[in-house]
Amino acid sequence: MPAPDARHPELLAYRAEFPLLDRAVYLNTCSLGARSERSRKRLESFLADWDELGARAWYRRWLGELDGLRDDFGSILGVPGDEISLAPNVSSALAVIASALDPIHRGDQPSLDRLSAAGVPAGSGPRTRVVTTALDFPTIGHQWLARAPLGVELVVVPSTDGVTVDLGAIAAAVDERTALAAIGHVFFTTGARNDAAALARICHERGALLLVDAYQATGIVPTDLSGDEIDIYVSGTLKWLFGGPGMAFLRVRPALREALVPTTTGWFSSARQFAFAVDELALAPDGRRYELGTPSVPSAAIARGGTELVREIGVERLGERTRDLGQLVIGLAEAAGLVVRAVRDAEWRGGIVPIAVADPKPVVDALAGEGIIVDFRPGIVRCSPAFYNTEDEIRLLIDRLAARVARGDRAFS
Repeated sequence: MPAPDARHPELLAYRAEFPLLDRAVYLNTCSLGARSERSRKRLESFLADWDELGARAWYRRWLGELDGLRDDFGSILGVPGDEISLAPNVSSALAVIASALDPIHRGDQPSLDRLSAAGVPAGSGPRTRVVTTALDFPTIGHQWLARAPLGVELVVVPSTDGVTVDLGAIAAAVDERTALAAIGHVFFTTGARNDAAALARICHERGALLLVDAYQATGIVPTDLSGDEIDIYVSGTLKWLFGGPGMAFLRVRPALREALVPTTTGWFSSARQFAFAVDELALAPDGRRYELGTPSVPSAAIARGGTELVREIGVERLGERTRDLGQLVIGLAEAAGLVVRAVRDAEWRGGIVPIAVADPKPVVDALAGEGIIVDFRPGIVRCSPAFYNTEDEIRLLIDRLAARVARGDRAFS
């Protein structure tokens, strides 16, 4: 039986803010959130400042805008903005963290002692392992595969059902040799949500750190980082923060911040940034410690439009409507005979509903030709409705998808 209509229909009033929704049935927010008019206005303001002020805009406007964006991210996650580090993308944020973990991999005892002082009893000896899962985004694994010449071992925990990864299997992989478990809050192909608190307990009991890749969660999964559960949190604006590409961020919990000393740095990570001293390196005492070079100010301007919208609506309401729409996708797809590879319990699902199709790309291309935008990954059509989608758009998608499959060879895996 298909799910009832989604909660919070009042949020459809925001559709007028998104020009893309007049041109397409857009069900691909997990790849790129639609752009709001408030983001366009903020970008135009950036351009006007550039024209009016030139380089003076840095001091009159733009540095304040970067601080404002840090505050925006912090507000969404329940922490002060000065705990946030800006990055151009998650890969860059991970590279900074990976550089800070190199002494841990080597077994540098002062570094291990600093971890213990920060509440992670790392013990003694090298911690050469990094644990991730088969369902995580490749960026995570690649950071540590590249460090294999340094003796770092990447352990990939398999998925037995192709949708989730068993907590017990993760617990078995995290041991006294593990420096870090790096795992998605929501898996990027299946939309399955992981229990971050349980992952933290597994890691901390074994003296390891937990890094959560929250790119598919931030904006629709309410998250409070004010506690000590999540050691390192990385995310970005591309998806459920509706802030476009070019901006990501990192948060290291304060007790751990001084314990990790990055060797991949930039001038925004300096405690005395505007002293311009080439012969000294004193890292900033706050989140800027993990930043690199000059952030993209136009990307920050666009991102502030998205974060303004998320803060205005609230993550809880955004998440509830998103999951309800996902439940409608599941119900209608199964009623049409389609094979859904998603978690059924809405509380443990993000914004993604994968529908199994053996050769999904031609199907996705054909739907795009009809003005229905979804995405594909190996073996699935990936649907991701957001708060601005209507129930009728979901019904249209499933009707057209089912018809295309029926006209073919029922290419389900």
